[in-house]
Amino acid sequence: MKSKILSSFLLPVDGPETFARTAWLMGMIDAGLGSRIEKVSLLHVMAGKYLSTHMANIDVRTEFVLESELFKRLKNQHIQQQIEPKMKEAEELLRQAGVKAPIDIRIEDGDPVGRIAEVAGIGYSTIIMERRVLSPLKEVLVGSVTAGLLHRDIHSSVYLVGKIEGRTECPAGRCIIAVDGSAHSNAAVTEAALLLGGCSAVVKEVTLVHVLDAARFGEVVEQRKVPAASTDMILSDAKKLLLDNGVHANIISEVARFGDPAGVMAEEINKRPNCMVFMGRRGRNAISEIFMGSVSRKIVHHCPDHFVALIAAD
Repeated sequence: MKSKILSSFLLPVDGPETFARTAWLMGMIDAGLGSRIEKVSLLHVMAGKYLSTHMANIDVRTEFVLESELFKRLKNQHIQQQIEPKMKEAEELLRQAGVKAPIDIRIEDGDPVGRIAEVAGIGYSTIIMERRVLSPLKEVLVGSVTAGLLHRDIHSSVYLVGKIEGRTECPAGRCIIAVDGSAHSNAAVTEAALLLGGCSAVVKEVTLVHVLDAARFGEVVEQRKVPAASTDMILSDAKKLLLDNGVHANIISEVARFGDPAGVMAEEINKRPNCMVFMGRRGRNAISEIFMGSVSRKIVHHCPDHFVALIAAD
């Protein structure tokens, strides 16, 4: 079950030196949504790093090793000396960015992807995180926490932080929303509408983009559906959602094109260097995405400087 959208935020933290952009975005969202935000949680997953040096010369077959007082002491020492100070710095960055919502700190151990997904599943509507830009093949062979999380079947929305250097305005001030009439797309429009409604004073441009997939065009015609009519309905429904949430009609534009959805979306996004992107997301494992393709994955890779919000349907 998906939590109330844009109400509870989980922010994975590696260290304060890489957290500034996440804090900046969270501050912008807090300014727009205010009291709607119930909590913001900072999460650090240690991934057993504190054990690396001490395990080097120990026989791992010894069952009591990880339960021994030595390793409990090492873990607590690592948390107190290395992790807690960094998390306090991250919390201070959030406050400096203007976040007024309650903030708590969580420190976990284990596989980062698995732990983030597990924690997100206990009541968080939204994850905001940095990203490493790797090729699809490298993601499978080398791994990336962000990529691994996107391949999980999680209900939380995932916001990927873009470039903030030189920016002063909210990234949602200019945005593109991909629409195709699917449940995932509709969820993305609904979430975008809510955020834009809260930030209406600074929203200057909203572009709805629908791409008639060239690969499916023949199928649509065979079913005696009229592509233009379907496109008009999809765009009209999306626009109505925006209007109902307080977005002004005069800043909404529509783009309807034919072709490869990922390629066309990338073109439209790159025409607008400072826009934020909202898209639906389907949970798929990494191997499936390489062979079957994924529009959202391609956009994440081809538009590394953009803020991207990936929304899953409930």
